[in-house]
Amino acid sequence: MKKRYLAICLVLSCWATQGWAQHLFEHTYPVVEQEDARIRRMMDEVSKDSLYATIDHLQSYHTRRWDSRMVYDVQDWLFNTYVGMGLDSVTLHDFPVLYHDTLYETSDNVIAVQKGLLYPDEYVVCGAHYDSYNLNAGDPDSLRAPGADDNASGTAGILETARLLSKYKFERSIIYGHWAAEEIGLIGSAAYAKDCADQLMDIVGYFNLDMIGYLKEGSDIHVHLMYTTRDSIIANYVYNVSEVYFPEMPIRQNWLTWGDSDYSSFNRNGYAAVHTFEDVHYSSPFIHTPADLLGTSVNNMDQVKRFTELNVGLVTTLAGLVSTSVDDVAVERLTVYPNPVSGTLTVKGVPMMQVEVYNLFGQKVLNKTCHGEETTLDVSSLAAGVYVLRVIDDAMQVHSHRIVTY
Repeated sequence: MKKRYLAICLVLSCWATQGWAQHLFEHTYPVVEQEDARIRRMMDEVSKDSLYATIDHLQSYHTRRWDSRMVYDVQDWLFNTYVGMGLDSVTLHDFPVLYHDTLYETSDNVIAVQKGLLYPDEYVVCGAHYDSYNLNAGDPDSLRAPGADDNASGTAGILETARLLSKYKFERSIIYGHWAAEEIGLIGSAAYAKDCADQLMDIVGYFNLDMIGYLKEGSDIHVHLMYTTRDSIIANYVYNVSEVYFPEMPIRQNWLTWGDSDYSSFNRNGYAAVHTFEDVHYSSPFIHTPADLLGTSVNNMDQVKRFTELNVGLVTTLAGLVSTSVDDVAVERLTVYPNPVSGTLTVKGVPMMQVEVYNLFGQKVLNKTCHGEETTLDVSSLAAGVYVLRVIDDAMQVHSHRIVTY
């Protein structure tokens, strides 16, 4: 979490809803009316042991400061961890660091991509910065900066999300991003978001995790959500998902008066972005010191798990879960014809329980309960366009097909 002088931050907070870039792409977001049993199972698989181990590993580096030698070791560890997940691509995103009017070198952003099956050029992005900081002056390699809460906790949440979601297939592509040089001005994420905007990448939404491990004694787990007025639509989506899956957990908008985080980089470059954060009024008092450690600064692993579960739900729902697992996609038995179609669509090949048709706004426009391995669907009432057909079979696996009506 990047700190600033209070006076500067207050000015920026007032300016926040005025000075952000217009969205490059406008999207609507799913309306979740009830839990999806498959997504609940994925949330339940979030492991506190796995999260703890990642935070413990990251704090074991003497420092992860942007100007230290060890930050390159962290970069390489993240890169190799993602390679081991078998994702479609893992790359290092290089960028210049202009700090106090001088060019420096630092580690790269780590970018892991899981390609979507139906809309590979639409991206759901979640990310966290992996550098840490120590406010004291001195040799950057000597200053201890374990950064357990800021931001090994968020980094662990993104890695855990990727560990779980890498087993599945989705309609949209997912990007897992780990940003460097956040602590000196969001430099890594700003460079990446600008490159995305310059290439007109269609990012449907960005979800940021930064400081999710500290909970004031006696408090219940709750979420402070940061977003600008312009991003109220994606924020409403977050409220919706949170209220359906975690109705007992308070979630409300709030602002930092002392800093910023990487969601702002995406917002400034024209993308809808939100930031889930521990209590802004009682956040960890140990950040940017040698005491930012497990047990003191990350003192509630249940909260780390809950924030990660919410992130899993947000990314999975928006990306569009296609199948129960990767293995299910390997042998697709479903047949759909004719396609394009103007009247009756035939669907066959699996024992079917439910057939649904969604428009590209994520709204369900047709629904049919059925039994057997073949059914027909009258789509003559649909306007000409592109739709997504979803078939839920008797094993509760979901098969998706893109159909065109005319």
